[in-house]
Amino acid sequence: MLSLSTALIPLLLALQGSGASTGTEQIEDFRGLVGAPRSAAGFGDLRFERVTTGVPWPRGLVFADGQLIALARGRHRIAGGVDPSIADRSGALFVVDTSASEPLIRGEAAGRAVRNNVSVLAEPDGGLFSLYDPAQGPPVSDSRMDRPYCTLAFDPESRNLFICGYSGVDLPRGVFRKNATDSIHRYDLRDRRWHAVEQHDPRSVALDELGQVVPNTTYPHHDVRSNPAPHGLLNGPDSAEVVGRVLYAAGKDNHLLASYALDAIRQSPDATAPEGEIVFKDEVDVRIAGVVRPVPALGPSALASDGDFLYVGFRTSSFILRFPVEADGRLKMPLIGELIAVFEPWDQATGRSANLIDLAFNSSGELFASCASEGRIWNLGIPDPDSVFDGVDTGAHPTSNRPFVDLAAVTGNPRARCGNIVFDDQDRLYLCSGNYDSGTPIAGVIYRVSRTGNPGPQ
Repeated sequence: MLSLSTALIPLLLALQGSGASTGTEQIEDFRGLVGAPRSAAGFGDLRFERVTTGVPWPRGLVFADGQLIALARGRHRIAGGVDPSIADRSGALFVVDTSASEPLIRGEAAGRAVRNNVSVLAEPDGGLFSLYDPAQGPPVSDSRMDRPYCTLAFDPESRNLFICGYSGVDLPRGVFRKNATDSIHRYDLRDRRWHAVEQHDPRSVALDELGQVVPNTTYPHHDVRSNPAPHGLLNGPDSAEVVGRVLYAAGKDNHLLASYALDAIRQSPDATAPEGEIVFKDEVDVRIAGVVRPVPALGPSALASDGDFLYVGFRTSSFILRFPVEADGRLKMPLIGELIAVFEPWDQATGRSANLIDLAFNSSGELFASCASEGRIWNLGIPDPDSVFDGVDTGAHPTSNRPFVDLAAVTGNPRARCGNIVFDDQDRLYLCSGNYDSGTPIAGVIYRVSRTGNPGPQ
Protein backbone atom coordinates (compact mmCIF):
# COMPACT_ATOMS: atom_id res chain seq x y z
CA MET A 1 0.00 0.00 0.00
CA LEU A 2 1.40 3.37 -1.01
CA SER A 3 1.92 6.09 1.54
CA LEU A 4 0.37 9.45 0.84
CA SER A 5 1.02 12.53 2.91
CA THR A 6 -1.81 14.95 3.47
CA ALA A 7 0.59 17.65 2.36
CA LEU A 8 0.40 16.21 -1.16
CA ILE A 9 -3.39 16.42 -1.42
CA PRO A 10 -4.47 19.39 -3.54
CA LEU A 11 -7.90 20.48 -2.40
CA LEU A 12 -9.57 21.30 -5.69
CA LEU A 13 -12.77 22.47 -4.09
CA ALA A 14 -14.29 23.81 -7.27
CA LEU A 15 -14.38 20.29 -8.65
CA GLN A 16 -16.20 18.59 -5.79
CA GLY A 17 -19.88 18.33 -5.03
CA SER A 18 -22.97 17.71 -7.06
CA GLY A 19 -21.59 18.56 -10.47
CA ALA A 20 -17.78 18.23 -10.61
CA SER A 21 -17.29 21.33 -12.74
CA THR A 22 -13.90 22.84 -13.46
CA GLY A 23 -15.29 26.35 -13.74
CA THR A 24 -14.35 26.47 -17.44
CA GLU A 25 -17.10 24.11 -18.58
CA GLN A 26 -20.22 25.71 -20.03
CA ILE A 27 -23.58 24.69 -18.60
CA GLU A 28 -26.18 25.47 -21.23
CA ASP A 29 -29.63 26.62 -20.11
CA PHE A 30 -32.44 24.76 -21.87
CA ARG A 31 -35.29 25.79 -19.61
CA GLY A 32 -36.83 27.92 -22.35
CA LEU A 33 -37.74 24.68 -24.11
CA VAL A 34 -39.86 23.16 -21.34
CA GLY A 35 -43.43 22.13 -22.05
CA ALA A 36 -46.64 22.74 -20.17
CA PRO A 37 -46.75 21.72 -16.49
CA ARG A 38 -47.83 18.17 -15.77
CA SER A 39 -50.32 17.88 -12.96
CA ALA A 40 -49.57 15.61 -10.01
CA ALA A 41 -53.29 15.21 -9.32
CA GLY A 42 -53.44 11.78 -10.95
CA PHE A 43 -50.72 10.27 -8.76
CA GLY A 44 -53.11 9.42 -5.93
CA ASP A 45 -52.27 9.00 -2.27
CA LEU A 46 -49.05 7.21 -1.42
CA ARG A 47 -48.17 4.67 1.23
CA PHE A 48 -44.63 4.96 2.63
CA GLU A 49 -42.98 1.98 4.29
CA ARG A 50 -39.59 0.97 5.56
CA VAL A 51 -38.43 -2.33 4.10
CA THR A 52 -34.99 -2.55 5.73
CA THR A 53 -32.35 -0.58 7.58
CA GLY A 54 -29.94 -3.52 7.31
CA VAL A 55 -27.95 -2.30 4.29
CA PRO A 56 -25.40 0.31 5.44
CA TRP A 57 -25.40 3.39 3.20
CA PRO A 58 -27.22 1.63 0.30
CA ARG A 59 -26.25 2.78 -3.20
CA GLY A 60 -27.75 0.31 -5.65
CA LEU A 61 -30.99 -1.63 -6.10
CA VAL A 62 -32.05 -4.26 -8.62
CA PHE A 63 -34.47 -7.15 -8.88
CA ALA A 64 -32.60 -10.33 -9.86
CA ASP A 65 -34.25 -13.74 -10.06
CA GLY A 66 -37.25 -12.26 -8.27
CA GLN A 67 -35.21 -11.04 -5.31
CA LEU A 68 -34.41 -7.46 -4.31
CA ILE A 69 -30.62 -7.08 -4.21
CA ALA A 70 -28.97 -4.04 -2.60
CA LEU A 71 -25.37 -2.77 -2.61
CA ALA A 72 -23.62 -1.22 0.40
CA ARG A 73 -21.82 1.92 -0.73
CA GLY A 74 -19.56 2.45 2.22
CA ARG A 75 -19.88 5.24 4.76
CA HIS A 76 -21.00 8.43 3.07
CA ARG A 77 -18.49 11.25 2.77
CA ILE A 78 -20.73 13.75 4.57
CA ALA A 79 -20.78 11.36 7.52
CA GLY A 80 -17.00 11.60 7.86
CA GLY A 81 -15.68 8.79 5.73
CA VAL A 82 -13.98 5.53 6.59
CA ASP A 83 -14.11 4.78 10.30
CA PRO A 84 -12.56 1.44 11.39
CA SER A 85 -14.97 1.30 14.33
CA ILE A 86 -18.02 1.24 12.04
CA ALA A 87 -18.66 -1.88 9.98
CA ASP A 88 -20.15 -0.23 6.90
CA ARG A 89 -19.89 -3.46 4.81
CA SER A 90 -18.65 -1.49 1.81
CA GLY A 91 -18.96 -3.50 -1.42
CA ALA A 92 -21.20 -6.21 0.01
CA LEU A 93 -24.39 -7.36 -1.74
CA PHE A 94 -27.51 -8.09 0.32
CA VAL A 95 -30.82 -9.83 -0.33
CA VAL A 96 -33.83 -7.98 1.06
CA ASP A 97 -37.08 -9.75 1.93
CA THR A 98 -39.79 -7.58 0.38
CA SER A 99 -42.55 -9.43 2.24
CA ALA A 100 -41.42 -7.70 5.44
CA SER A 101 -42.06 -4.00 5.98
CA GLU A 102 -43.50 -1.48 8.40
CA PRO A 103 -45.31 1.84 7.99
CA LEU A 104 -43.07 4.89 8.08
CA ILE A 105 -43.90 6.91 11.19
CA ARG A 106 -41.99 10.13 11.61
CA GLY A 107 -39.68 10.22 14.60
CA GLU A 108 -39.86 6.50 15.32
CA ALA A 109 -36.87 4.21 14.83
CA ALA A 110 -37.19 1.12 12.71
CA GLY A 111 -38.58 -2.01 14.35
CA ARG A 112 -36.58 -5.19 14.84
CA ALA A 113 -38.03 -7.05 11.85
CA VAL A 114 -37.04 -4.26 9.49
CA ARG A 115 -33.61 -3.70 11.08
CA ASN A 116 -32.70 -7.35 10.52
CA ASN A 117 -34.40 -7.75 7.15
CA VAL A 118 -31.33 -8.68 5.07
CA SER A 119 -29.14 -11.65 4.28
CA VAL A 120 -25.69 -11.52 2.71
CA LEU A 121 -25.45 -12.53 -0.93
CA ALA A 122 -21.77 -11.71 -1.48
CA GLU A 123 -18.86 -10.09 0.33
CA PRO A 124 -16.27 -8.12 -1.68
CA ASP A 125 -13.32 -10.18 -2.90
CA GLY A 126 -10.08 -8.91 -1.37
CA GLY A 127 -8.13 -10.32 -4.30
CA LEU A 128 -10.01 -8.18 -6.82
CA PHE A 129 -11.27 -5.19 -4.83
CA SER A 130 -8.91 -2.65 -3.31
CA LEU A 131 -10.29 -2.86 0.20
CA TYR A 132 -9.31 -0.57 3.05
CA ASP A 133 -7.19 -2.32 5.66
CA PRO A 134 -7.09 -0.44 8.99
CA ALA A 135 -3.96 -2.38 9.96
CA GLN A 136 -2.05 -0.58 7.21
CA GLY A 137 -2.63 2.89 8.62
CA PRO A 138 -5.22 5.68 8.49
CA PRO A 139 -7.48 6.04 5.44
CA VAL A 140 -5.56 9.05 4.16
CA SER A 141 -2.57 6.75 3.57
CA ASP A 142 -4.53 4.47 1.27
CA SER A 143 -4.21 5.65 -2.33
CA ARG A 144 -5.54 2.36 -3.78
CA MET A 145 -8.93 2.18 -2.10
CA ASP A 146 -11.59 1.63 -4.80
CA ARG A 147 -14.60 2.42 -2.63
CA PRO A 148 -17.19 4.00 -2.48
CA TYR A 149 -19.19 1.52 -4.55
CA CYS A 150 -22.27 2.60 -6.42
CA THR A 151 -25.08 1.50 -8.70
CA LEU A 152 -26.27 -2.01 -9.38
CA ALA A 153 -27.12 -3.45 -12.80
CA PHE A 154 -28.26 -6.96 -13.65
CA ASP A 155 -27.97 -9.01 -16.83
CA PRO A 156 -30.60 -11.80 -16.67
CA GLU A 157 -29.01 -13.79 -19.49
CA SER A 158 -25.58 -14.16 -17.86
CA ARG A 159 -26.98 -13.74 -14.33
CA ASN A 160 -24.33 -11.14 -13.53
CA LEU A 161 -24.59 -8.22 -11.13
CA PHE A 162 -22.44 -5.18 -12.00
CA ILE A 163 -21.19 -2.50 -9.59
CA CYS A 164 -19.02 0.58 -10.04
CA GLY A 165 -16.06 1.49 -7.84
CA TYR A 166 -15.97 5.29 -7.73
CA SER A 167 -12.57 5.12 -6.01
CA GLY A 168 -11.61 7.56 -3.28
CA VAL A 169 -11.25 8.31 0.39
CA ASP A 170 -12.94 10.71 2.77
CA LEU A 171 -10.63 13.11 4.57
CA PRO A 172 -11.18 15.31 7.61
CA ARG A 173 -13.68 18.19 7.39
CA GLY A 174 -15.75 16.47 4.71
CA VAL A 175 -13.15 16.71 1.94
CA PHE A 176 -13.04 13.89 -0.59
CA ARG A 177 -9.83 12.73 -2.31
CA LYS A 178 -10.18 10.86 -5.56
CA ASN A 179 -8.08 7.73 -6.04
CA ALA A 180 -7.17 6.31 -9.45
CA THR A 181 -8.43 2.74 -9.00
CA ASP A 182 -11.82 3.25 -10.70
CA SER A 183 -13.46 -0.05 -11.53
CA ILE A 184 -16.45 -2.07 -12.63
CA HIS A 185 -16.78 -5.45 -10.95
CA ARG A 186 -19.29 -8.20 -11.71
CA TYR A 187 -20.64 -10.86 -9.38
CA ASP A 188 -21.59 -13.94 -11.40
CA LEU A 189 -24.46 -15.91 -9.86
CA ARG A 190 -23.40 -18.95 -11.91
CA ASP A 191 -20.08 -19.47 -10.14
CA ARG A 192 -20.69 -17.20 -7.12
CA ARG A 193 -17.47 -15.27 -7.75
CA TRP A 194 -16.39 -11.71 -8.48
CA HIS A 195 -14.70 -10.82 -11.80
CA ALA A 196 -13.24 -7.67 -13.35
CA VAL A 197 -15.01 -5.75 -16.12
CA GLU A 198 -13.10 -2.46 -16.01
CA GLN A 199 -10.12 -1.34 -13.93
CA HIS A 200 -7.98 1.78 -14.06
CA ASP A 201 -4.27 1.34 -13.38
CA PRO A 202 -3.31 3.70 -10.53
CA ARG A 203 0.35 3.59 -11.59
CA SER A 204 -0.60 5.93 -14.46
CA VAL A 205 -1.26 8.77 -12.00
CA ALA A 206 1.36 10.42 -9.79
CA LEU A 207 0.48 10.62 -6.11
CA ASP A 208 0.62 14.40 -6.10
CA GLU A 209 -2.10 14.41 -8.79
CA LEU A 210 -4.61 12.76 -6.47
CA GLY A 211 -6.89 15.60 -5.46
CA GLN A 212 -10.65 15.93 -5.38
CA VAL A 213 -10.49 14.82 -8.99
CA VAL A 214 -7.89 12.94 -11.00
CA PRO A 215 -6.66 14.34 -14.36
CA ASN A 216 -8.80 13.04 -17.22
CA THR A 217 -5.70 12.77 -19.39
CA THR A 218 -4.82 9.49 -17.63
CA TYR A 219 -8.06 7.79 -18.76
CA PRO A 220 -7.56 5.36 -20.45
CA HIS A 221 -4.30 4.42 -18.77
CA HIS A 222 -2.72 2.91 -21.90
CA ASP A 223 -3.06 2.73 -25.68
CA VAL A 224 -6.21 0.67 -26.19
CA ARG A 225 -5.10 -0.32 -29.72
CA SER A 226 -2.07 -2.28 -28.54
CA ASN A 227 -3.08 -3.44 -25.05
CA PRO A 228 -5.70 -5.90 -23.82
CA ALA A 229 -8.64 -4.81 -21.68
CA PRO A 230 -9.28 -3.51 -19.11
CA HIS A 231 -8.36 -0.04 -20.32
CA GLY A 232 -9.52 2.19 -17.48
CA LEU A 233 -11.85 4.30 -19.60
CA LEU A 234 -14.01 5.73 -16.83
CA ASN A 235 -13.03 8.45 -14.37
CA GLY A 236 -15.62 8.31 -11.61
CA PRO A 237 -17.91 5.49 -12.78
CA ASP A 238 -21.21 5.71 -10.93
CA SER A 239 -23.95 4.31 -13.14
CA ALA A 240 -24.52 1.25 -15.34
CA GLU A 241 -27.34 -0.29 -17.38
CA VAL A 242 -27.73 -3.46 -19.43
CA VAL A 243 -29.50 -2.97 -22.78
CA GLY A 244 -29.74 -6.00 -25.02
CA ARG A 245 -26.25 -7.47 -25.33
CA VAL A 246 -24.51 -4.31 -24.13
CA LEU A 247 -23.48 -2.94 -20.72
CA TYR A 248 -23.40 0.86 -20.66
CA ALA A 249 -21.47 2.68 -17.94
CA ALA A 250 -21.03 6.38 -17.19
CA GLY A 251 -17.86 8.15 -16.08
CA LYS A 252 -19.07 11.27 -14.25
CA ASP A 253 -15.69 12.96 -13.87
CA ASN A 254 -14.45 12.57 -17.45
CA HIS A 255 -17.93 13.09 -18.94
CA LEU A 256 -17.82 9.80 -20.80
CA LEU A 257 -20.28 7.07 -21.72
CA ALA A 258 -18.72 3.66 -22.45
CA SER A 259 -20.17 0.42 -23.76
CA TYR A 260 -19.10 -3.21 -23.17
CA ALA A 261 -20.32 -6.18 -25.22
CA LEU A 262 -21.59 -8.96 -22.95
CA ASP A 263 -21.34 -11.89 -25.40
CA ALA A 264 -18.27 -13.53 -23.86
CA ILE A 265 -19.53 -13.07 -20.30
CA ARG A 266 -22.82 -14.67 -21.28
CA GLN A 267 -20.95 -17.66 -22.66
CA SER A 268 -18.72 -18.26 -19.64
CA PRO A 269 -18.31 -16.99 -16.07
CA ASP A 270 -14.54 -17.08 -16.62
CA ALA A 271 -14.60 -14.58 -19.50
CA THR A 272 -11.88 -11.97 -19.37
CA ALA A 273 -12.61 -8.25 -19.15
CA PRO A 274 -14.52 -7.12 -22.27
CA GLU A 275 -13.24 -4.49 -24.65
CA GLY A 276 -14.78 -1.15 -23.83
CA GLU A 277 -15.71 1.46 -26.42
CA ILE A 278 -16.24 5.19 -25.96
CA VAL A 279 -19.75 6.18 -27.00
CA PHE A 280 -19.31 9.91 -26.45
CA LYS A 281 -17.21 12.26 -24.36
CA ASP A 282 -17.80 15.88 -23.29
CA GLU A 283 -20.40 16.65 -25.96
CA VAL A 284 -22.95 14.95 -28.16
CA ASP A 285 -25.23 15.90 -31.05
CA VAL A 286 -28.74 16.70 -29.84
CA ARG A 287 -31.87 17.61 -31.76
CA ILE A 288 -33.04 20.89 -30.22
CA ALA A 289 -36.21 22.51 -31.60
CA GLY A 290 -35.79 20.51 -34.79
CA VAL A 291 -32.13 21.42 -35.28
CA VAL A 292 -29.25 18.99 -34.63
CA ARG A 293 -26.22 20.62 -32.98
CA PRO A 294 -23.43 19.67 -30.57
CA VAL A 295 -24.27 20.18 -26.91
CA PRO A 296 -21.94 19.95 -23.88
CA ALA A 297 -22.96 16.76 -22.05
CA LEU A 298 -21.21 16.86 -18.69
CA GLY A 299 -21.27 14.55 -15.69
CA PRO A 300 -23.27 11.51 -16.89
CA SER A 301 -24.54 9.87 -13.72
CA ALA A 302 -27.83 8.03 -14.29
CA LEU A 303 -28.85 5.44 -16.90
CA ALA A 304 -32.09 3.63 -17.75
CA SER A 305 -33.67 2.02 -20.78
CA ASP A 306 -37.19 1.14 -21.90
CA GLY A 307 -35.85 -1.08 -24.69
CA ASP A 308 -36.31 1.55 -27.39
CA PHE A 309 -34.06 4.27 -25.99
CA LEU A 310 -31.14 4.65 -23.61
CA TYR A 311 -31.82 7.51 -21.20
CA VAL A 312 -28.84 9.35 -19.71
CA GLY A 313 -29.07 11.80 -16.81
CA PHE A 314 -26.22 14.29 -16.40
CA ARG A 315 -25.31 15.65 -12.97
CA THR A 316 -23.31 18.66 -14.19
CA SER A 317 -25.41 19.61 -17.20
CA SER A 318 -28.53 18.73 -15.16
CA PHE A 319 -30.62 17.35 -17.97
CA ILE A 320 -31.78 14.02 -19.35
CA LEU A 321 -31.13 12.97 -22.93
CA ARG A 322 -32.27 9.85 -24.74
CA PHE A 323 -30.71 7.93 -27.63
CA PRO A 324 -32.46 5.33 -29.84
CA VAL A 325 -31.13 1.77 -29.62
CA GLU A 326 -31.05 -1.15 -32.05
CA ALA A 327 -32.76 -4.44 -31.22
CA ASP A 328 -29.49 -5.85 -29.83
CA GLY A 329 -28.91 -2.86 -27.54
CA ARG A 330 -26.38 -0.97 -29.62
CA LEU A 331 -27.03 2.73 -30.10
CA LYS A 332 -28.30 3.75 -33.52
CA MET A 333 -25.89 5.72 -35.66
CA PRO A 334 -25.43 8.54 -36.35
CA LEU A 335 -25.72 9.21 -32.63
CA ILE A 336 -28.31 11.94 -32.06
CA GLY A 337 -29.89 12.62 -28.71
CA GLU A 338 -33.20 14.18 -27.73
CA LEU A 339 -33.77 16.45 -24.73
CA ILE A 340 -36.29 14.97 -22.26
CA ALA A 341 -36.01 16.95 -19.01
CA VAL A 342 -34.13 19.78 -17.30
CA PHE A 343 -33.33 20.18 -13.59
CA GLU A 344 -31.57 22.65 -11.29
CA PRO A 345 -28.31 23.45 -13.11
CA TRP A 346 -24.85 23.17 -11.61
CA ASP A 347 -23.85 26.36 -9.77
CA GLN A 348 -20.12 26.85 -9.25
CA ALA A 349 -20.65 29.41 -6.47
CA THR A 350 -22.93 27.27 -4.33
CA GLY A 351 -21.63 23.83 -5.37
CA ARG A 352 -25.20 22.74 -6.00
CA SER A 353 -27.20 21.08 -8.72
CA ALA A 354 -30.25 18.84 -8.70
CA ASN A 355 -27.75 16.00 -8.22
CA LEU A 356 -29.34 13.46 -10.56
CA ILE A 357 -28.64 10.02 -9.08
CA ASP A 358 -30.84 7.47 -10.84
CA LEU A 359 -33.56 6.84 -13.42
CA ALA A 360 -36.19 4.09 -13.51
CA PHE A 361 -39.30 3.13 -15.51
CA ASN A 362 -42.53 1.69 -14.19
CA SER A 363 -44.65 -0.78 -16.16
CA SER A 364 -46.70 2.04 -17.73
CA GLY A 365 -43.60 3.53 -19.35
CA GLU A 366 -43.41 6.50 -17.00
CA LEU A 367 -39.86 7.69 -16.31
CA PHE A 368 -38.86 8.59 -12.75
CA ALA A 369 -35.77 10.60 -11.78
CA SER A 370 -34.13 10.56 -8.34
CA CYS A 371 -32.44 13.81 -7.32
CA ALA A 372 -30.39 13.92 -4.13
CA SER A 373 -30.06 17.65 -3.47
CA GLU A 374 -33.62 18.15 -2.21
CA GLY A 375 -34.47 14.50 -1.64
CA ARG A 376 -36.97 14.39 -4.47
CA ILE A 377 -38.17 11.85 -6.99
CA TRP A 378 -39.92 13.21 -10.06
CA ASN A 379 -42.42 11.45 -12.30
CA LEU A 380 -41.69 12.71 -15.79
CA GLY A 381 -44.59 10.76 -17.27
CA ILE A 382 -44.13 9.25 -20.72
CA PRO A 383 -40.94 10.91 -22.01
CA ASP A 384 -41.70 13.41 -24.76
CA PRO A 385 -39.00 15.47 -26.51
CA ASP A 386 -41.74 17.79 -27.80
CA SER A 387 -42.75 18.61 -24.21
CA VAL A 388 -39.56 18.81 -22.14
CA PHE A 389 -40.14 18.18 -18.42
CA ASP A 390 -39.36 21.09 -16.08
CA GLY A 391 -37.76 19.94 -12.82
CA VAL A 392 -36.05 23.22 -11.88
CA ASP A 393 -37.50 23.72 -8.40
CA THR A 394 -35.25 26.59 -7.27
CA GLY A 395 -34.67 30.20 -8.22
CA ALA A 396 -37.06 33.04 -8.98
CA HIS A 397 -39.40 30.92 -11.08
CA PRO A 398 -39.54 27.37 -9.68
CA THR A 399 -41.39 24.75 -11.67
CA SER A 400 -45.09 24.29 -11.07
CA ASN A 401 -44.58 20.53 -11.44
CA ARG A 402 -44.74 18.74 -8.13
CA PRO A 403 -42.34 15.95 -7.12
CA PHE A 404 -43.71 12.43 -6.84
CA VAL A 405 -41.78 11.99 -3.57
CA ASP A 406 -40.45 14.74 -1.32
CA LEU A 407 -38.47 12.64 1.15
CA ALA A 408 -37.59 15.54 3.43
CA ALA A 409 -41.26 16.39 3.89
CA VAL A 410 -42.29 12.73 4.25
CA THR A 411 -39.71 11.84 6.90
CA GLY A 412 -39.53 15.20 8.66
CA ASN A 413 -35.76 15.20 8.12
CA PRO A 414 -34.69 18.30 6.14
CA ARG A 415 -31.43 16.54 5.24
CA ALA A 416 -33.13 13.46 3.76
CA ARG A 417 -31.75 12.52 0.36
CA CYS A 418 -32.94 10.11 -2.30
CA GLY A 419 -30.55 7.62 -3.88
CA ASN A 420 -31.04 4.75 -6.30
CA ILE A 421 -34.54 3.62 -7.25
CA VAL A 422 -36.22 0.55 -8.75
CA PHE A 423 -39.77 -0.70 -9.35
CA ASP A 424 -41.08 -4.18 -8.57
CA ASP A 425 -43.63 -6.09 -10.66
CA GLN A 426 -46.44 -4.44 -8.69
CA ASP A 427 -45.16 -0.97 -9.61
CA ARG A 428 -44.06 -0.27 -6.05
CA LEU A 429 -41.09 2.09 -5.93
CA TYR A 430 -38.08 1.19 -3.76
CA LEU A 431 -35.57 3.91 -2.93
CA CYS A 432 -32.25 4.15 -1.10
CA SER A 433 -31.65 6.79 1.53
CA GLY A 434 -28.89 7.62 3.99
CA ASN A 435 -31.28 8.37 6.86
CA TYR A 436 -30.43 7.07 10.34
CA ASP A 437 -33.72 5.24 10.96
CA SER A 438 -31.99 2.27 12.58
CA GLY A 439 -31.31 4.15 15.82
CA THR A 440 -27.63 3.18 15.53
CA PRO A 441 -24.48 4.82 14.06
CA ILE A 442 -25.28 2.93 10.84
CA ALA A 443 -27.20 4.96 8.27
CA GLY A 444 -29.20 3.48 5.46
CA VAL A 445 -32.85 2.82 4.73
CA ILE A 446 -34.68 1.26 1.82
CA TYR A 447 -38.14 2.76 1.62
CA ARG A 448 -41.09 1.52 -0.44
CA VAL A 449 -43.68 3.84 -1.98
CA SER A 450 -47.02 2.47 -3.18
CA ARG A 451 -49.98 4.09 -4.85
CA THR A 452 -52.63 2.56 -2.63
CA GLY A 453 -54.86 5.39 -1.50
CA ASN A 454 -53.31 5.30 1.97
CA PRO A 455 -52.93 8.86 3.30
CA GLY A 456 -49.20 8.34 3.81
CA PRO A 457 -46.92 8.63 6.87
CA GLN A 458 -48.51 9.44 10.20
